[in-house]
Amino acid sequence: MSSKERRVHAFVRVKPTANFPQDMIKYGPDNKSIDIYIRRDVKKGVVNNKQTDWSFKLDGVLHNASQDSVYDAVARDLVSQALNGYNGNFN
Repeated sequence: MSSKERRVHAFVRVKPTANFPQDMIKYGPDNKSIDIYIRRDVKKGVVNNKQTDWSFKLDGVLHNASQDSVYDAVARDLVSQALNGYNGNFN
């Protein structure tokens, strides 16, 4: 088994919502990265060293995805292999 096959896969699912914070969450054009921005709290003054930006690289971003499409993208192969006796490893 190669090292690529043994790595942990990471996905983010953003559940469907009518109040999506578009000014705070941005997706990469390849749907494999997500940037999050939290507005700085002006009540805490000028010197505020609290982190406000995060960026994550992932295997996939599932935005407004149904439960079925999440299962297909993330778990179908894993569950099938586990049922076939492969200890749940991606092959």
